Amino acid sequence: MSEIRCRIAPSPSGFLHIGTAKIALFNWLFARSTGGTFVLRLEDTDAERTDETYVQAMCDGFHWLGIHWDEGPEFGSEPERGDYRPYRQSQRRQIHVDAAHRLLESGKAYKCFCTKEELEAMREKAAAEKRPPRYEGTWRDASQERIDAMGNAPYVVRFRVPEGETVIHDIVQGDVRVKNTEFDDFVILKGNGDPIFHLAVVVDDATMKISHVIRGDDHLTNAARHVMLFEALGEPVPQFAHLPMVLDDRGKKFSKREHGANVLDWRDDGYLPEALINYVALLGWTPEEAGRELFSMEELKHLFRIERWGKSAARFDRKKLDWLNGQHIRRLALEEFRDRVTAILVKQGFPVMDKPEAWRTRMAEICQEKLATLNQIVEYTDFFFGPVTSYDEKAVRKQWQNDEAAGVMELMIGAMESVGDWTSDHIKAAYEQLGEQHELGLGKLVHPTRLALTGKSVGPGLFELAELLGKHEALARMRQGLDHIRNGIAAT
Repeated sequence: MSEIRCRIAPSPSGFLHIGTAKIALFNWLFARSTGGTFVLRLEDTDAERTDETYVQAMCDGFHWLGIHWDEGPEFGSEPERGDYRPYRQSQRRQIHVDAAHRLLESGKAYKCFCTKEELEAMREKAAAEKRPPRYEGTWRDASQERIDAMGNAPYVVRFRVPEGETVIHDIVQGDVRVKNTEFDDFVILKGNGDPIFHLAVVVDDATMKISHVIRGDDHLTNAARHVMLFEALGEPVPQFAHLPMVLDDRGKKFSKREHGANVLDWRDDGYLPEALINYVALLGWTPEEAGRELFSMEELKHLFRIERWGKSAARFDRKKLDWLNGQHIRRLALEEFRDRVTAILVKQGFPVMDKPEAWRTRMAEICQEKLATLNQIVEYTDFFFGPVTSYDEKAVRKQWQNDEAAGVMELMIGAMESVGDWTSDHIKAAYEQLGEQHELGLGKLVHPTRLALTGKSVGPGLFELAELLGKHEALARMRQGLDHIRNGIAAT
């Protein structure tokens, strides 16, 4: 196969899992970095578990991440496109059945008429002999006369596992050799005529000309069966790459019940899709530039090389993701960052749109260098939209519960009152002058002032937020802080 074609084939039985997102990302980046084609195929043959709500949830997840497919089914707002349609496995049943019949005709598969009772007896015998349950090949060499004698009795179609060994040439895992005696003759068509997963996935990959099967290493145990089926069907065997699973911060498989397993949890928590893409790419790929960790989507498309994929599983490191997210926030154009955080504040009910655009832009500007997630904009700016009704207790003990606190606050109020042109530069100059006059370090002035203006010990730059609050409001909050200090002294 000269043309690179890879695919993601999720089962729409739940949200877009972070592990599925990783496999989709590696396929997508591989296709983009090589000029290949990225295919989306839905493995939706399990009617009981498939739900169109989950289809839409997956669509939303892929769209939010920016992973767009070249070929695929109608999916959310996306129309079906591609030359190998349909791209929903449930609509390809006849293609799978026809392939099974070709294997029957060539003698590479056979009909098995074993009853449930007979199969159960085999399992019980295996258990008694303390060995794994295996189909004993009852119908493997049955004569045509014996088969004809069964008439219309129900049967399954089993694949005739060949002798010898099967080699899986894997880009990540290396050559994996498996003795075929480890497998019994597995079912490829159920009694009701429905195809089994192993047959369906191989036939779909073959008919869609998939050149690279890139998936989680939990499928490595299936790979030998798939190689056998490709060869039996006379189809080229694609290049395999089995990637390590995404582990949680404890080193265990990322449970579906854990927050963050759903890709859209990260969207709701204020993370940027480009940051999550950046982080997940590093969970199994090592860049050529040693030590580099920050990449844009476009950079990943050009630098992502399959030769640098690893087989060691990586734990999900929230601190590293937070750092990357903060870096990507800094990379946003100011106007884009403003619009994103404004939407969050509006959703939280803050009257931010009552403020002039220039004010909103400046508010965003003084916060952009501070945030690890977009959602932190709430705690960094909520004091702009309502009075300070409480103070951080730890900060109060540190900044206001001392003999000099009231006197220093009075001095700072005086310095603020003296500022004519209410800008951050002039407010800062007034504080610097005050510090020099009274031999007080700037930190001795900034921290108690921040507590008075915001009720908090951290936030945007003090002088910039004071400018946005306005002189009247800033002085009112300083006087309220002074009252709090005096009342605290009186209480003691």
